[in-house]
Amino acid sequence: MKPSKPLLVVLTLVAASQSYANFRYGFSQSNYEVLPGEKVDVQVSLIQVEANPIDLAVDGIFSAGVQVVFGENAPSDPAVVLELSDISANPAFDDTLLGEEKSLTPGSSAYFIDSVDDIFAPLTGNEIFLGTFRFTVGNIVGEVTNLRAEDITPPPSTFTETVGGDINFSSLDEFISPGFSTITVIPEPTAYAALAGMFCAGLLLLRRRTR
Repeated sequence: MKPSKPLLVVLTLVAASQSYANFRYGFSQSNYEVLPGEKVDVQVSLIQVEANPIDLAVDGIFSAGVQVVFGENAPSDPAVVLELSDISANPAFDDTLLGEEKSLTPGSSAYFIDSVDDIFAPLTGNEIFLGTFRFTVGNIVGEVTNLRAEDITPPPSTFTETVGGDINFSSLDEFISPGFSTITVIPEPTAYAALAGMFCAGLLLLRRRTR
């Protein structure tokens, strides 16, 4: 694993910390329905619920990171991130000096941290795409893996999200609400057809008996 990236400048916003609940992590889907044994790309973004006191559409972020936890209350055959290569930051984080930092705890969680190459060109938007975690799904139909996107704890470096806007970069660490999603294993289409056929056959048999 690469060494933690150095923090450039940090300004701690104590007075405004209560407003940071206006930020949250979000998944691209509230539930991913995936066939047994397949892979699914789970995308995570940083979302601004209310532009107060910081407007990400204006200030943007120079660096960001997120941890996805998938090992708590896991089913018997869960969806998991298998390799470090299954973790990737938004390509717009184009730091060529250190590159992305990522880590994987097998069967439990995965995280990454990355930053922009040009400190005068932060990523902006009310919803900023952070990166992707590729999950390999289990083989038991109906199993549900719960996902939680959260700030990296304990932080491997002194920042996770560093806000732009002026010469003082403000850290958003530990002031972002977590995001939640699920991965559900669904039957193959042929299995759906078989179940539908069995259901219809059962109805016909029931009608004949009632007659």
